Amino acid sequence: MQGLLGTTLILLAACSLAAMATAAFRVPALLGYLSVGVVLGPSVIGVIAPGETLSFLSELGVALLLFMIGLEFSLGDFWLARRTVLMAGALQMIAVAPPLILVLMWLGQPGQSAALLGTAAAMSSTALVSRQLADQGELTTRHGRSAIAVLVFQDLASVPLLALLAIWARGESPKIEHVLLEVFGVLLLFAAAALASRRLLHGLLGWVARRGHEESFVLVSLCVVVAAAAAAHAVGVSAALGAFLAGMVLGESDFRHHMESHLRPFRDVLSGVFFVTIGLQLDAAQILSAPLAVLAWLVVLVPVKILLNTLALRATRLSALDAWRTGIALGHGGEFALLLLGTVLQQHLIPATVVQPMLVALVLSMALAPLLIRHHDVLARFLSRTGGVIQPPQAEEVEIAAQTTRYRDHVIVCGAGELGLPVSEILRHAGVAHLLLEADAQKVEAARAAGAPVFHGDASRPDTLLAAGLTHAHLVVLTFAHAQQALRIAQAIAERRPALTLWVSCRSTTAADAFRAMPNVRVYQQSFAAAIGLAEQVMSTLGMSTELIEGRISAMRRRLDSSRFPGSS
Repeated sequence: MQGLLGTTLILLAACSLAAMATAAFRVPALLGYLSVGVVLGPSVIGVIAPGETLSFLSELGVALLLFMIGLEFSLGDFWLARRTVLMAGALQMIAVAPPLILVLMWLGQPGQSAALLGTAAAMSSTALVSRQLADQGELTTRHGRSAIAVLVFQDLASVPLLALLAIWARGESPKIEHVLLEVFGVLLLFAAAALASRRLLHGLLGWVARRGHEESFVLVSLCVVVAAAAAAHAVGVSAALGAFLAGMVLGESDFRHHMESHLRPFRDVLSGVFFVTIGLQLDAAQILSAPLAVLAWLVVLVPVKILLNTLALRATRLSALDAWRTGIALGHGGEFALLLLGTVLQQHLIPATVVQPMLVALVLSMALAPLLIRHHDVLARFLSRTGGVIQPPQAEEVEIAAQTTRYRDHVIVCGAGELGLPVSEILRHAGVAHLLLEADAQKVEAARAAGAPVFHGDASRPDTLLAAGLTHAHLVVLTFAHAQQALRIAQAIAERRPALTLWVSCRSTTAADAFRAMPNVRVYQQSFAAAIGLAEQVMSTLGMSTELIEGRISAMRRRLDSSRFPGSS
């Protein structure tokens, strides 16, 4: 008991330090957890060794991780974008996996291990890419939509891969009929889970949620994950795959976000244990003795994969610039690949001398991914110019240019969301010539239904702004929630029309200061405007006169303007 407590204390302390360090350097936490496993494992200090307890906790962590990935997978969104998903995703997998498989076979790997390693290398991190693109405000851009489409296909492709791994782990020969039978079993399990979800789980979760017992909801949610994993294991399917399918089924329910917020702490802790157990199995001496193997895999996972991704996406009629952006965003390894390789390593299905360098390179590529995605635009433009590619106009830009030839001295409103649409309505009733640019197809439809002059286009592309008449515009209004996206657009506009007036709506003081440093940019800070409006309503409720309220508000505006307080310019 004393030894177990001491081991737990060391593990928790090391993981805490690793989590803080990775957060400080803005790299994925899994890099820190793997490092903890390597350092504390048998190959370095030897404080902790793989055991049944850690193995069980890591399996539970994997189940929770894949359940959460399944929750984020929307069957409805997949069906709406099925053509894009199937075309872009299939082309990416075909362009990346087969060449890697052939090279591995040429290097002497058996067919089944080459297939597993090559396909695993083709996958990217759904969580990492979607989070980084969301932070940058690029999920609705053309390259953002393409990246998500490829990632959705990769999530679906993991089903036969996990089925193949389950067959292989049982010592059976992974023939095509065995794989098809396993996939058929998975589909039956998915159908049963969907039926149980509609008839049983939705009712149970609804009943618990209505009673407001948070602890009960957390425990029931954990029961759902474990039950799905146990059911899958009972029918001979991967437990992690069962949890993933359960997440997909419940991803369409009203409880998706509720479950996600409650289970996230458990997922983070237990999936951290999984990454630690992978680190425990890595032999530091063996890795250090084969740096060229690690470097070779890193080259495959980043530059080679970026190139193959880009070539595949060009075949989907994506522009060279957007194809490079998407290819760079996907140029790294993913969680499914870690799961596959970790399982292979645990069950000794492929020699450790082959798997370990790839695992290390996989983790390093994921550590590089946020940096690459953050600077993908600069890299993509450089690579496009290096390749001597002349960017053809997109179909959307051609359509916008054709319909806006009559516009002169107009206002371009970028974004048709909760700010852009009301601004458009007021301008329309005032008789001001204007148009809206919006990349999100659903928002475009909603704006058209409201009678707004909206065009489907990505305002972060300078060519789209030029097609919308930037050369003849009177001013531009940016209404994006993401400051980085708005800042990139503002800089692009300043390069082409330095004297053009630009109004920017932003939320944070930091963003407001960045925009104020630019000439001809006027800032509307939402928090300041909301504070002024709220204070006005409070004073009105207290019975103050209109004259007194207006005087107080005007005095506040003047004071804030003179001190350059976040608010107005």
